[in-house]
Amino acid sequence: MAESVKQFVSFTQYDIPPLKSGDYTITATQTLNQGTPDSFVARKRFAVPGSRFKLNGDDILSVLPAPLANGEFAGVMPMVALKRTSLPWQRTSVKSEETAPWLAILMFMGGDHPTLNTNGTAVDVFPKGVTVTVDNSSLTGQGTMPAGYVSHPDMNPLEYGQTPTDPCSFIDIPADMFSKVCPSAADLPYLAHIRTTDTYDTTDNEETSISCAIVLANRWPRPNAEHPDVNAQAFLVSLENMGDLLPGDDGTPSPNLPGDAIVRLICYRAWKFAANDMAERFKDLCEALNHGQNGPGGLTTLRLPADTPEPADVSTALTNQAAGRLTDADADVLVRNGLCLGYTALDHHLREAGTTVSWYRGPLVPYAITPVAYDVAPCSDALLRYDPQTGLFDATYAQAWQLGQLLALHSPSFSVALYHWKQSLQKGVAAQEEMALIQQKLGDGSLLPSFFARRATRLDQLPPVPSDIADWVARLKLLKGVPFSSLVPDEAMLPVESLRFFHLDMNWIAALVDGAFSIGRAGVDGAQRDVNALAETHSAAQMSARRQRKNQHPHLAARVAAAANAEFEVVTGFLLRSQLVSGWPLLRIKGFADTEGLTDLTPLRFERLSNDVLLCLFEGEVKMITIHEPPAQLHCGVEWDGQQYTTTLRDLTDQADLGQQLDGGTIAVAVRPDGQTLQVADTARLIQSHLKTGFGQNIDPFTSAEFAVEMVQGAVKVEFKVQ
Repeated sequence: MAESVKQFVSFTQYDIPPLKSGDYTITATQTLNQGTPDSFVARKRFAVPGSRFKLNGDDILSVLPAPLANGEFAGVMPMVALKRTSLPWQRTSVKSEETAPWLAILMFMGGDHPTLNTNGTAVDVFPKGVTVTVDNSSLTGQGTMPAGYVSHPDMNPLEYGQTPTDPCSFIDIPADMFSKVCPSAADLPYLAHIRTTDTYDTTDNEETSISCAIVLANRWPRPNAEHPDVNAQAFLVSLENMGDLLPGDDGTPSPNLPGDAIVRLICYRAWKFAANDMAERFKDLCEALNHGQNGPGGLTTLRLPADTPEPADVSTALTNQAAGRLTDADADVLVRNGLCLGYTALDHHLREAGTTVSWYRGPLVPYAITPVAYDVAPCSDALLRYDPQTGLFDATYAQAWQLGQLLALHSPSFSVALYHWKQSLQKGVAAQEEMALIQQKLGDGSLLPSFFARRATRLDQLPPVPSDIADWVARLKLLKGVPFSSLVPDEAMLPVESLRFFHLDMNWIAALVDGAFSIGRAGVDGAQRDVNALAETHSAAQMSARRQRKNQHPHLAARVAAAANAEFEVVTGFLLRSQLVSGWPLLRIKGFADTEGLTDLTPLRFERLSNDVLLCLFEGEVKMITIHEPPAQLHCGVEWDGQQYTTTLRDLTDQADLGQQLDGGTIAVAVRPDGQTLQVADTARLIQSHLKTGFGQNIDPFTSAEFAVEMVQGAVKVEFKVQ
């Protein structure tokens, strides 16, 4: 089921830094009451570094539409979410308007794509023959841009930290096309804003809120029926110092731009998408999860695809196997039953020469497994299980134990801390035994009672579990650091565009932690000491495990505190492999203990394991999850009613209905003659006027924040229920 959902997000007009990027000089003058000289001057130069020829690798959080996406994107204004909130205003595009961003998104359709060069350098945006210098440096270079090209003016000399050989990507656009697609100087201030939202239902984060800068395009794809060439390409470009070359509000070329010129712009990101009738928008992707070749009804639990055998057939096959009359049909039933239980058959290299095939199942299983009492194992082989009827090992828990030991050895901080703690425990036990022997020899304890009484009291308390050990084990219990191949041993268990629910096998976790704890274990006495120490460590790690998420919702704090160090009774979750993860990195997830969504579960871990795989763990049995379109990534756009493009106004004054669409508030937006480029400033004035005259909302000033609220599309929530 999909429906609109309220989510908190705040919109801010801009984040202009106190000093924009560039080189500065501070001049201090001191005047004295004396004869000549009566004044002294001191100067200090400094630089405010900032991106110019390329952005940092993590500056771009996401783009929309997603790269290579196919969907009904008619009316959708492409956007880029940036990690640094001040980035769009760190440089100047229009000298007379400091709120105008220097970054812009240009969108092209069909064969109108500009030429993109990704192997250029800084000198390629300077005219050929011009000497490119660096402020306060002897570095120089020669411009290479051919005659007839125009680019960013007033960038010579380069700023401190820049060089003529800095890598630079750029696009070349004919002047008429540039004027057609580029925002005007009046449009730019409305095409960037800040969004702030909480992170409670997103991936694990150190912060409880996140802010990002949003840059919007001023164009959109047309409806498919009106534009047969559906391929679109978007470019995040620099408009630094380009104010005098920008077109008019209706796309009229600037008189300062020669009509036959080629405009060269620095480009930071380029991506393609297609506006068609395929289902790769947020809602469509959610509803297409788990669709196999035959449509809906695919697997929903984490296991290999196999037809589930009838219980009677499994019982018959087991009976025939025990009697030694197993048929091919019986073998097929047992194999399919094993696959349905989450197992897969893997090559097994034995310790002695030889190989075999063994069953293996990771900790994420398609059914609930009852925890059993666990002691300690001397080695991984002790946890191998052998079926003499089939001649196959079950290496599940043996592999978990071995993996835990390897992970512990791979962590010097944990292994050293564990070794020292075990040594202190051993010394404490030895001292206790010594004290018991002394008390036995002293009889009534009349010799030096004060000294021995104090010593006995001090030795009653053995060293507690160090916090760094408890925290490391807590992370291990949440599968942090466990290789993905151990969680999902076969790719067919988690195909593309799939959502797979699971139960966490606490017996697998116990073997994993025991393997990690086995470092330094020697002899029967060492094993016995480890039994007690391991129990204490599990207890100490439980509280830490529940507090691993720093962005836990405040209303869950009391629940987490009440659970304290109690062992997990049930942990469930899901794996999501989809374009949803890569296209919407701020995806919001909630888990519920009922199918009505009344009782939410405590999230233990939300983490992206790769670009398109998300792992979620909940304490308790999940019966339903909701996947929300993230508010920070809600796209802006317009609607096509068959004759014109429109938008529906939202309430900007009533706190109870803030952001809600207003009945009867649909208005036509101002569009350039090409029919797909928004006259942004004119539309902003139209919206401001209609809010005042039609609804009594006098919004002044009307900034990019208000404009974004009015143009943003509704959020989507999709529910998945566990049957």
